Amino acid sequence: MPHCGPSEAASKVSDPQHSQKLLRVLRVFRQEQSFQDAVLVVDGQELPVQKNILAAASPYIRTKLTYNPPKADGSPYRIELQGVSMAIMKHILDFIFSGEISLSEDTIQDMVQASDLLLMTDLKLLCCQFLESLITAENCLGIRLFSHHYCLNHVHHVATDFLQTHFRDVSQTEEFRELPPDRLCEVLSMEKLNVGNEKHILEAVVRWWAQDPEERRVHLREVMSSVWLQGLDASYLREQAMGEPLMRELVRDFCQTSAQLQGADLLSAFKPRGYSECIVVVGGEERTSRRASAAMRCMCPLYDANRQVWIHLQPMSVARLGHGAVVAEGFLFVLGGVDESKRVLDSGERYDPDSNSWSAIPTMLQARQNFGVVELDGLIYVLGGENQDGELLTVEMFDPHSNSWKTQTSMTMIRKVGCYAAMNKKIYAMGGGSYGKLFDSVESFDPRTQQWTGLCPLKERRFGSVACGVGQELYVFGGVRSKENENPAERQMLTCKSEFYHDEIRRWMLLDDQSLCIPTSSSFVYGAVAIGGSVYVVGDLDTGTSFDYVREFRRSSGTWHRTRPMLPTDLSKTTCVALRFANCRLFRLQLSQGMFRIRV
Repeated sequence: MPHCGPSEAASKVSDPQHSQKLLRVLRVFRQEQSFQDAVLVVDGQELPVQKNILAAASPYIRTKLTYNPPKADGSPYRIELQGVSMAIMKHILDFIFSGEISLSEDTIQDMVQASDLLLMTDLKLLCCQFLESLITAENCLGIRLFSHHYCLNHVHHVATDFLQTHFRDVSQTEEFRELPPDRLCEVLSMEKLNVGNEKHILEAVVRWWAQDPEERRVHLREVMSSVWLQGLDASYLREQAMGEPLMRELVRDFCQTSAQLQGADLLSAFKPRGYSECIVVVGGEERTSRRASAAMRCMCPLYDANRQVWIHLQPMSVARLGHGAVVAEGFLFVLGGVDESKRVLDSGERYDPDSNSWSAIPTMLQARQNFGVVELDGLIYVLGGENQDGELLTVEMFDPHSNSWKTQTSMTMIRKVGCYAAMNKKIYAMGGGSYGKLFDSVESFDPRTQQWTGLCPLKERRFGSVACGVGQELYVFGGVRSKENENPAERQMLTCKSEFYHDEIRRWMLLDDQSLCIPTSSSFVYGAVAIGGSVYVVGDLDTGTSFDYVREFRRSSGTWHRTRPMLPTDLSKTTCVALRFANCRLFRLQLSQGMFRIRV
């Protein structure tokens, strides 16, 4: 056997099945009731267990064991649990020894409560994902209240989004009619309820009141204060007031008050319901001065062409270039980049569309620019990029609710100017380059396993492209590559073709319509966002006859359509996201910026 000198480094090898093998043996021990050294007491019943296994799975039990050492007489150690049933505890033990659990509508509430008590965050996350899949018009109000009580923040956000989008369906349900007055007022006060006409709000109130007229009569005036009566036709109001004396009195009071409103007071009372999904561009470079910008604008692309105007929003506190932007839990987060002094930043800030204001967030673990940023289940993942010391492989995750950063598993390869997106609960890293080479490789990251997995490569090597995940589809637009030429000195850069990947087909395909831009290196893409049934690409897009700033790809027909020509004032090298704004907020911003006049 050759001799290994002390200076020679030892090589680490690993068994990828190691953890699964251990679990299999532990399951056998549990079935045979071997090596059990404690008793779990639940509902007055005793269950033999191995305390080290329970301590590893539950920080709550670990704490109980730490501060309650075994008795000196050698009697069996007893772990008493309150608030968990034996049936639920057996399911949780199955999960501890297998990593799998059966969830149902009947058990999910008890399972969330038990995982919350035992501080089992992985189990609680599985419960949250299951709860999200259950949300319907019939139960979204209950799930929303339950998730708020147990701090299931992302479930609460998803349930609120569902309520705002499907309010008319929700208002027809038994759950809505049973709401107590205070919770009803909280729901009706939401500006983003997608109703189209305020009469649907009033009709919902009438249905709620008709459930128990005598008991609820005393609350009707309070509830009616949440209805935007100015948005209702006078003849419709009179019709609603015909039958009920109290309603008639409320309508009469309103009519007297509204008749006195004039000028600014009348405008301030104007508050149309609903929301618009807007394209937001933030930061980048001013075209004339080439300086980093703090500017931010939004546009609703679903308007007709004559109404597609950019609305100015509150600028960032710091001008940024090479930064990342992402939407999570209804807020816009902007991270990193370089400032006007070319200093690489680790700072970030959060934009609230309801108040049109920014606030600082904790700094990233590393300063970085030209990186990927993706939202998944309400969490923000920052991937790769570069700083003053060089290119980065590292990944970090920000939780907006705990306001903290956490390190994740690093990428397997450097992807300078690659593109990133989330699809089907996974994060995808595509293309890019390093050390003079372009990549067509693709890998996906599963946050649950913290593992990176290689996938089918792109059809074209590229860097500088943008990506967007929609449902089970992943789109990659633009980017450039070298035009093949025998003489390396004469190589030209060409714009790459657009591709998409379907999670079931598991391969990349070229889009049928390739008219995003002409195949020259004069086109640059800055971002792609999904709104409705379309994906909107923002960039300097050479269409052969002119440059466009925003182009629409309609997924149903697979065709490109014009939306916005480029203007000299448009930002270059910007980032873009899709962000939901209340219509009344957009109206006030447009009014303050003189975009339309209203005769009062």
